[in-house]
Amino acid sequence: MELSGNDSFTPQSSSTQLSIEQEFIISKTLLTHESDMIRVDCKILFQAMENVMLYASNSNNTVDVNALDSIESFAAKETLEHAIYKLSRAILCECHNTTDMHARTIVLLEMLGNYRWDAKVVLILTAFAISYGEFRLILEVYSHNALAASLAVLKNLCWRNSEALRPQFKAMEMLIKEMVELAKCVVRFEGLPLQLVLHDDHACTLMADAKSKIYLATYWIFRSTLTSASQITDLIAMNQENSNTTVNAAWGLSSLALRLSRLCSSLRMQVDAYQEQIEPKLYEKLTVLLEDHTKVDNQELLHLFFSLNDDLPLKDSSSREKVGISTLKHKVVMLLVSKPDLLPIEQTLLLLHQTHEHPDNKNIEQDYEIMWVPISSSETWTLDEHISFDYLSNSLPWLSIMQPWLLNSSIVKMIRHEWKFGARPLLVVLDPLGSVSNYNAIDMVLIWGPKAFPFSDSREKELWEEENWNLKLMLDGTDHFLTKMVEGGENICICGSGNLEWINEFDSRIKKLKNAGLQLQVIYVGSRNSVENESMRTTLADINKDSSFTPIKVQFFWLRLEKIKDSILRAGHIQTFANYETMLERVSELLDTDDDNTNWAVFGCGSSNDFVMLKGNKIVEFFDRVPDWAKKVAALGFVGAIRSVDDEVNGAVACDHTTEVPYDEGMVQGTVVCDKCKRVMRRSIVYKCDGSK
Repeated sequence: MELSGNDSFTPQSSSTQLSIEQEFIISKTLLTHESDMIRVDCKILFQAMENVMLYASNSNNTVDVNALDSIESFAAKETLEHAIYKLSRAILCECHNTTDMHARTIVLLEMLGNYRWDAKVVLILTAFAISYGEFRLILEVYSHNALAASLAVLKNLCWRNSEALRPQFKAMEMLIKEMVELAKCVVRFEGLPLQLVLHDDHACTLMADAKSKIYLATYWIFRSTLTSASQITDLIAMNQENSNTTVNAAWGLSSLALRLSRLCSSLRMQVDAYQEQIEPKLYEKLTVLLEDHTKVDNQELLHLFFSLNDDLPLKDSSSREKVGISTLKHKVVMLLVSKPDLLPIEQTLLLLHQTHEHPDNKNIEQDYEIMWVPISSSETWTLDEHISFDYLSNSLPWLSIMQPWLLNSSIVKMIRHEWKFGARPLLVVLDPLGSVSNYNAIDMVLIWGPKAFPFSDSREKELWEEENWNLKLMLDGTDHFLTKMVEGGENICICGSGNLEWINEFDSRIKKLKNAGLQLQVIYVGSRNSVENESMRTTLADINKDSSFTPIKVQFFWLRLEKIKDSILRAGHIQTFANYETMLERVSELLDTDDDNTNWAVFGCGSSNDFVMLKGNKIVEFFDRVPDWAKKVAALGFVGAIRSVDDEVNGAVACDHTTEVPYDEGMVQGTVVCDKCKRVMRRSIVYKCDGSK
């Protein structure tokens, strides 16, 4: 058997039975493989390498090259860049070696003995792409670029007749295309969770056949790379073109390309077949596990989701360390599913405030984890998506998937179909046993923060049954200073309008009242549609400076109201709760008033459920009738006094609510406010027969 001669193609049997030559190649290739210890982020590196090959063959393509900064190698003792540099130098050295091509191929394979098979083929092609890309670039631009012309002189390329070399270049481009396609098959195969289809001896036999093709593919990609590099070296060394040499070189490259093409077709069929088997099996297993309530923990489910091919699939942004799914055992896990650009900025900041920065978070932070699961809008991640993910995953205080672009297509499909993921982000909650307890907890987390733990559907309903419509609900989580004021029982006014002139007039009149002794904290929130307006933002920043209620906190306020309405509707849709209608009416009134561009103000006292909302002309009456309501504050309180005068002017809505207060000797009779309409109740005496005495 002769492996040291030229690389002309010899037809092989289509049978899975290996030839003596193939068995020899496989055995020698396996001897160079020491372990699968070193893994490389093959998909990104492959894309960068493929771009170079593509642009070298066709200079009219639009450039979209990923930076090597975002590509990682795991368990390697040297940087990826250094490994590629050493390999490219070794290729150059082997081009000048006088030993046979097979021996030189084995030398290169031995350099990557500790790398996985997909990493081997991607690294060798990347190392070759650097020298090949440089060679083609100089030929392409030296006629009109001074630097390229100088390099061409040094490399002895100025005299080259491109027409005479066209057959050789065409053959090399064809070979490179086949190398890239074959490498794709190797990368796809190595990324498959093959354990899902190894269920019997026949499956194991088919797997052994597929792996034999992987070893052959790796060998021939290395050998083809070396052959191509040697021909480039020979071209540089030639003093003039020789038609016979050029034709022979082109024939050798074409024959090698045909060999790789046949191997690629065979391997691609097997990889496609495995993909077709694995996807439905994985999808089915995931759905069964999610519905299985007899699980003892969440580990098997999370392993299927994220750890099929990686023992450390997660990244902790705070420590920049790789993390295994075992850290999530016995915890509530919230999967933040979104596009790679995450959420709108105000939602992201509010989510950070309500989880990581919330003071109550310290009490339960060991019991739950948020994990970011970014999913691209298309099958292939773009450069912008890579950059966005890299920045955000290193900045946000949550766990994230180390390489989200490697998520199995079945997992992405399940998230889209079963969890209804589309344009809007989801916060899917898995309980400690790995069952879904809430398909989207993002609203309740933005509203209540850690208080919503364990973030289940039932907990959301409980929270709404406990809740009342008041200033605390409207403002909690937007500003720490305001929260303290609410808890301290201070008088607060929230003023809303999209009219800057009206806001300034309201502020001017309020300041006069405060100078006269009125204790009132006013918060100006503009309107939902105007907070992005620069003039409105500037005015709100200036007018709220005493309360530190910044424009971003104004956005928090409106976002909070929207999430309150969404959460009420969602919880009520699952199972209505006692005060569902009242809560929905209150928040809808506020949002609808804003939509109608109506000026409004809400007056309240601390966390009391007593408040009054004035709109339009009623606010003018509030200022005009200051003497009338001011004299009632001592008896009715600030809010009650405003309501009393408003009722006198506009008429009160009838209310027949009654309440009984048991009489005790010595009790002091005072003012009682109606729980429903918040007006002062008229005192009556009721005598009730106690028949037991």
